[in-house]
Amino acid sequence: MRDVLNYNGQASYPLPFALSTARSEVFFFLLLVFMLPFQHVPFLNTNLFGVQGLKPFNLLSAVVLINLVFRGGLLHATDHIEQRSIRIFLLYFATFTIAVVRSIQNAPLFHDRFPAAFSDSYLDYMLSCWIVPTFYVLPFLFTLKRMRSFEELERITTVICFSILLLSAAFIVIVLMNPSALQGTRDEMADLASTSRAPMVDLCDAYFGIHYNTIGTIYICTAPLLLYKVLTRSALWIVPLGLSLLAILLLQSRSALVTVAVSYCLFLIHRRKFFILIVGAALVSVTLLLWSGPTILALFSIGFGDSSGFSANSLLTGRVDYIWAPLLDEWTSDIGLFLFGAGRYGIVTSDLWYTGTLIQTSHAHNAIINFFLDCGVIFSSVLIILLLVGIVTAWRVGRSLDSDLYWALFVCIFGFGIGMMTEREIFPTDDNMYAFPIIAMMINLARLRYVARKKNYDGLP
Repeated sequence: MRDVLNYNGQASYPLPFALSTARSEVFFFLLLVFMLPFQHVPFLNTNLFGVQGLKPFNLLSAVVLINLVFRGGLLHATDHIEQRSIRIFLLYFATFTIAVVRSIQNAPLFHDRFPAAFSDSYLDYMLSCWIVPTFYVLPFLFTLKRMRSFEELERITTVICFSILLLSAAFIVIVLMNPSALQGTRDEMADLASTSRAPMVDLCDAYFGIHYNTIGTIYICTAPLLLYKVLTRSALWIVPLGLSLLAILLLQSRSALVTVAVSYCLFLIHRRKFFILIVGAALVSVTLLLWSGPTILALFSIGFGDSSGFSANSLLTGRVDYIWAPLLDEWTSDIGLFLFGAGRYGIVTSDLWYTGTLIQTSHAHNAIINFFLDCGVIFSSVLIILLLVGIVTAWRVGRSLDSDLYWALFVCIFGFGIGMMTEREIFPTDDNMYAFPIIAMMINLARLRYVARKKNYDGLP
C-alpha cells in the first residue's frame, strides 16, 4: 500500500541524493512538529542577529516550506480525496488572507488598545498576524503531501507524544519551583464569580511565552494520542500519560480538564475498555475527596455567582453578558458588519471598547462568534455548513475504517470542537496549531483505505 501512495516516477537526480533529500525534509518537518509547544519559550523566541522575525521556529518553518516547494506538486492532487481537501484548504486560507488584509488599516488601533500584543508597524503586523500563522498550516500540507503511509503517520503521532511528554515534565517542574502559581486570587469582577488564575497566567507567559489556556488547548488536541499509545503500543506510555494528567490538573484550565476527561471516556468506550473506564472514574473520585485543589474548586463553582445564583452568564463566566450579547447586538445593528464582519480581530474595533459593557479582549471566547465578527454572516454560514458536512463525513469514514489511530485523532478534533464553545479560534493561531496535522492524518488514513480498495478493484498485486 505504501508503494501505491508514494511517488513512483523516474527521478531526475541520483537515487541516493533523492533518498537523502526525502529523509532530511521529513526530519525538519518532524522537528517542526516537536517544537510547536515550545516556539514561544523566551530563549527560542529571540530574533537572531536582531533581525525582526528571524526566529528559530520561523526559520525551521521556512525550511519545511522550501522543501515542499522544491519537490513540486504542492497543490497537485493525486486522487479525489486530496483534490477536495486542497480545495477546501485554499478556500480556508483565502478567507483568512482576506480577513487579515481588511484589518491592516486597524493596526494602529490594535496597538493602541493592546500595545503588548500588536505593533503599530504595518509590516510587523503582517509578519505576526499573517506570515507566522501561515506557518501553522504547513504541517497540514506536508502531512497531506509527504506523510502518506501508516508508518509515517505513526511516526508523527510518536513525535507529538514525546513533545507532550517534555511539555508535561517541564511544566510540572516549573510549578513545583513556583507553588504560589497554584494559589488563585479572587476576581475583581464579582459577576464572573470565579477565582482568577492570574498567577498561573503569569507563570505560563514567563516560562512558555503563551497563555495557560493555549497550553490547555495543546492537551485537548493531543492527550487522546497518549491514551492511544498506552492501549495499542506499550504500557510504558502510561508514564507520559500520567504526567500529562498531572500537568492538566496543575494547569487549572477547567475547559482542558473537562474536555480531556470526556475525550478519554469516548475513546475508552470505543475501545470497549470499560474496566479501565470504571477504574479511572474511581481514581478521579478518590482524587476529588483527597485533594480539592483550586482547579476542582473553580470547576464546581461554575454557574454560581456571588449574588445572582445559577445563570447562563455565570456558567460561562461572564461571556454572555460581557462579550457575546453586546457584540452581537452591535454587529447586527450595522448591515456592513453583519454581512462582511470587521476583518481580523474585529472585536478589538468595537465601539463598546471603553463603555464598560465589554470585556476588553482580543477574541470573543467562542470560535464561531469570533469568526462571525471577523467575516460576517455570509462566510459564517458557509463555515457552519462545512463543519457539519465534515463531522458527518469524518464519522462515516471512521465507521468504515478499522483504525484505532483514526478514532484517537477523531477524538482529538472532537475535543477541540467542544473547546470552540468557550475558547479557541477558526483561523490559524498557536491555539489550534495541532489541529492541522491531525486533520491531515485523518484524511490520509481515509486515503489508505481508498487506495487499497482501488488496488483490489483493479486487480493489482
